[in-house]
Amino acid sequence: MKSSPFKSNKIKKNMNNPVVLFIALFLILWLLIPLFSVKPISNGPTAFMDDWLSEVDASSLSYLLTIDQPMMEGMVSTDERVPISSAILPFLTSLPYQDIRLLFGHELPNFSLNNSTIAVRGSGTNQFTTSIESAPPDELFEGEEIIEDSEPDSQYADESVFIYTSHNRESFLPHVPGATISDEAFHQTENVMKLSRKLKEHLDEKGIESFVDETDIWNELKKEGMVYHESYDYARRVVQEAQSNNEDLNFMIDIHRDAQPKEITTTEIDGQSVAKIMFVVGGEHENYEENLAFAADLHERLEEKYPTLSRGVEVKSGSGVNGVYNQDLSDHSVVLEVGGYENTFEELFLTMELFSEIFADYYFDQSAEEVSS
Repeated sequence: MKSSPFKSNKIKKNMNNPVVLFIALFLILWLLIPLFSVKPISNGPTAFMDDWLSEVDASSLSYLLTIDQPMMEGMVSTDERVPISSAILPFLTSLPYQDIRLLFGHELPNFSLNNSTIAVRGSGTNQFTTSIESAPPDELFEGEEIIEDSEPDSQYADESVFIYTSHNRESFLPHVPGATISDEAFHQTENVMKLSRKLKEHLDEKGIESFVDETDIWNELKKEGMVYHESYDYARRVVQEAQSNNEDLNFMIDIHRDAQPKEITTTEIDGQSVAKIMFVVGGEHENYEENLAFAADLHERLEEKYPTLSRGVEVKSGSGVNGVYNQDLSDHSVVLEVGGYENTFEELFLTMELFSEIFADYYFDQSAEEVSS
């Protein structure tokens, strides 16, 4: 049967239409995205994502998009829930688009470098709200003067808890005049080292000997011509020196602040605004499971006594993250993300007080087990 001349002419006319050609090309490129992904599809850890995808709501997706594309803010109602897992595209293509990272991972910087597995889910935690590290702008890091005589005089005794800060100048916007974004939340004195001292103060009150390292790692990096992302390398020297001078050190707590906004890093306990805690474990060393068990135990105790205070435990590994965080040096080592860049010291100090209670419970329970065994 011969095709109708009318239909043939109509098809040819449509094929010459630039709008039709654009739509066709767009669809072809969309379907070919996974074939040119930097990460092979099989490398995406989707087991934990499946559970999350069944719960993810449109407001969370909208928030993710606005991180990189502010013009998209408000496009999705916070009250509207959209079952992402029911999207029709995976059905039509048989491709794993339900792993949302394949669609956005290379376009949204804060998402592509996440590489976090939520080991223990805490209050308000999903794959969009795991911890984020922020680095200072080059002009901020390189512009500050070097303090030549800055190494602290460390006198160790019989402490069992070592508290330090790999990113010691991480600060909080309410205490940094003129700063407006997370990448500017750094300060020479108003920083996370104040949280270390506050934690020590509470532990001392409970009869737990602790040592706070006062090394200005930011300044030491500049003195040695190192760059900011080598902070953990320098911190490793600090931890190893402490261990060599005090064999009783058993617990290593590296205190940081998150780069997530206040609505993610804040809760209310007994009518007071309190900064939340996220436990971070490096997954790129052989014995990370021991640190994971340590962090998970602390999380569960917090959850039982102060619900919503802990955001949970995440394991970081892969490209874009350190993956070890010097936790291979101790089987009771953890990164403690306390609050975020928008929290106040009032909120943060309350967190340190509550955390010290939980840590003390764990500490004395462990001591009792050692004695009995």
